[in-house]
Amino acid sequence: MGQYSITAGTFGKALAVTPVAIGALDARSAWEFENQSTLGNNYTGSQLYVGVQGNVDVILSGVVGVQDTVTSLNLDPIFSGANPSYAGFAAGSGYFTASNVGTTVVSSVHKSPANQPADLTVNITVPLPVLTLATAGSGYTAGNAFTTTVDPAGGAGLIGTIASITGGGATGPIAALTITKGGSGYSAGDVVDIVSTGGSNGKFTVATAANGAVTLAVIGNNAGSNYSVGDIITVDQAGSGGNCKFVVGSVESLMPAVGDVVRFTAVPVGTILPAAVAYVIDSGVTTGLVALK
Repeated sequence: MGQYSITAGTFGKALAVTPVAIGALDARSAWEFENQSTLGNNYTGSQLYVGVQGNVDVILSGVVGVQDTVTSLNLDPIFSGANPSYAGFAAGSGYFTASNVGTTVVSSVHKSPANQPADLTVNITVPLPVLTLATAGSGYTAGNAFTTTVDPAGGAGLIGTIASITGGGATGPIAALTITKGGSGYSAGDVVDIVSTGGSNGKFTVATAANGAVTLAVIGNNAGSNYSVGDIITVDQAGSGGNCKFVVGSVESLMPAVGDVVRFTAVPVGTILPAAVAYVIDSGVTTGLVALK
């Protein structure tokens, strides 16, 4: 193919463009001989000749998606992905089951201030303690919240609601409790006073004390960015002991997304776009495009 001098520069080869959906981007080159496998749809910094007037949607060269998002968490007790290995999962205390909980991170890899890992959220599962009602008390109201005091001292943070009462009146002895947060520092056998507006003398005995230990953590609605395998994650839930930790198991960098698309509007026939293009996005109307290099 000959050399064609035009305003945008001199090009030695041309390739008919097939626009693709944003979800079908393939990082391999669309140009023959630039890779040794089935060709992708990355036009690797080409410029575009527009053969039919209309809108042209592109991803510009050099634009990438979110980098190093977390794809798995390592909850093994010893993280063996480093040499030497170091402590991995710690269940912590004072946590409660919740979704999209924020985290903090200590990175295993030095990064520039502009590329610090951030924004990972997690869904955590925390078993509740098992209680046995020891004394029903009197004057309690179904639906009221309760807190606790413990004798002997040590436990704190266990809360819930009075699920039901007996006696058929507006208030009465406790029939059942619903626990919403298991607290921490409790021991099996602790006798706990039930503190709720209007009620008195209700007590339960702790049969098993989970103490807010996390048993499972999975990635929440935000996988974050700029993480590395082995980064130490701490679950940052208000009221907890701030001591549930685990490490990042794997990461991946994403392709560009819808928000990265640049639209050239009503481009005239014969125009060469004044930009280096990586991908051409299917807008439903674009035809007659040629990539030039």
